[in-house]
Amino acid sequence: MGDKVAVLRKDIEQSDDWDFDPFIQFFAQGAGYKLSTLANSKDTNDPLILRGVGGGSRKAILHCWETGRDFYIIDTGYFGNWKHKTYHRITKNNLQNLGPILPRPIDRLVRTGWKYKEFTPGKNILICPPSEKVMQIFKQPSPNEWTQTVIKEIRRYTNRPIAVRLKPSRTERVSNKTIQDALADNVHCLVTYNSIAAVEALMEGKPAIALGPNAAQVMCNTELKDVEHLRKHDKMTMERYMAHLAYCHFTEEEMRNGYAWRILQETYA
Repeated sequence: MGDKVAVLRKDIEQSDDWDFDPFIQFFAQGAGYKLSTLANSKDTNDPLILRGVGGGSRKAILHCWETGRDFYIIDTGYFGNWKHKTYHRITKNNLQNLGPILPRPIDRLVRTGWKYKEFTPGKNILICPPSEKVMQIFKQPSPNEWTQTVIKEIRRYTNRPIAVRLKPSRTERVSNKTIQDALADNVHCLVTYNSIAAVEALMEGKPAIALGPNAAQVMCNTELKDVEHLRKHDKMTMERYMAHLAYCHFTEEEMRNGYAWRILQETYA
């Protein structure tokens, strides 16, 4: 599938010997850049473009955070990917858009078919551990250790039943083990770290607690002590938030034609 780490450059001719991930190529094309390998551009300060959080991307992210080098990362969209990966989130210098919520039209949101769901009460706490890859990036304990620590902390504040949902495969997530099904099972709130499951919980009318850098952190609680005092939002607030997120992920064609690049420059101006 090609290298998932590249450098965006204006001052080179791209070598035919370099094979990059297709979505990295689409993004560079739309942004008006050529691509170079990191090995051939270590002494520059040109921004990186990454896809996913595999081993090479993890090293590149840590390199950028340590050196202050800018990077863009492409990963699964926040919502709207019911059966196919139509949308791909693109974020600058972090794994998700962390806000603030920008005023946006609702045109892109409407196209996804999103509908507001009233916040509803439930009994159970649903814990969605992050992936091992994400925990390594943020220098956190293993998902199992993290989960056990979270359960112990929750028990200081509530005796509610706790369920743990490990991340299924993508095939399972869009078929018989959807997050929507899990959230419909008498859930009081969802607890996670960096997972977009927090966004999905809000979409399903369930409060969330995000314990790490998360696109939902501007809308949900961020501490376990608040498990019985959770933030809930009306339709207008949710629509404003969702319209903002709809401008934080893009289709393949929007990467190719430069639209994604233009919106990203607005978002991170």
